Amino acid sequence: MEEYEGDKVQVRIYLDFSEESEKAINTAWHVAEEMLDEYGVWVEIEPIHLWVTDPLGTEILDLPKIEINGKTMFIGRAPTHRELIEAILDRIGKPLVKPRAREVVVISDGKDGFCEAVIID
Repeated sequence: MEEYEGDKVQVRIYLDFSEESEKAINTAWHVAEEMLDEYGVWVEIEPIHLWVTDPLGTEILDLPKIEINGKTMFIGRAPTHRELIEAILDRIGKPLVKPRAREVVVISDGKDGFCEAVIID
């Protein structure tokens, strides 16, 4: 088996059985796929389910909690798709490359059936 040669990131997610934890793990899986396809970054997700029987214990832990390469980045809430991508890129020292906006301007003359289109970056 070949060893992956790109950037690698470990994302450890501490979960309970709440909807917020479910949202966090789903977002992480989608981001991991996108990071590999778009940025060439291998994201290893390690979900850790914590079993807490005491309701006060759940509040004290403030789950979900997400660590990226050993640094706690999110506590008590699931990050958005964009927030998680930015946090991963920040931890590996890569800038977020934003796609340039494009606008198509169409000018219609109507006399001869032709129109002009211009793409503005």
